[in-house]
Amino acid sequence: MQRRKIAIGVIVLLACVVGSWSTVRVCASSPSKDAKYVGAKKCRSCHSKDHKGWRKTKHAKTFEQLEGPEKNDPDCLKCHTTGYGEPGGFVSEEGTPNLKGTGCESCHGPGSEHTKEAKNAPETGKWDTKISKVPQNTCVKCHNPHVSQKARVEKLRAQRKSG
Repeated sequence: MQRRKIAIGVIVLLACVVGSWSTVRVCASSPSKDAKYVGAKKCRSCHSKDHKGWRKTKHAKTFEQLEGPEKNDPDCLKCHTTGYGEPGGFVSEEGTPNLKGTGCESCHGPGSEHTKEAKNAPETGKWDTKISKVPQNTCVKCHNPHVSQKARVEKLRAQRKSG
């Protein structure tokens, strides 16, 4: 059992590194404290190939995995939305529909400063200094190899139905 958990952890780590390498190599410092979440559709305007690939992943559909009251449960929303609990992050399905799912900014942080600089990128070349590298531990915020998320969700759903 312990070997399986370690193997899952290694797979998750490799998926994070491999899946985000092309983005990490062009990124620089952390976004400013004034940066706001803009949503993955905004990222699409410049990163269409990455966006198209992301749309095919489970990350793009994490919010749709939630059932009933889970769509308002902070414990679920922190991993199934973008920026939940952060200033300018996901608030509700109605109020911030552009932040449903696990989007680009879930790993890279809020992108408003990056998109603002990108408009002037040919002149200033500053587009790459306004988005953060993906921190090494980003994936484990949601993909914890020490906890079976499937078993945890099944248990929570069973408790909710019986209670």
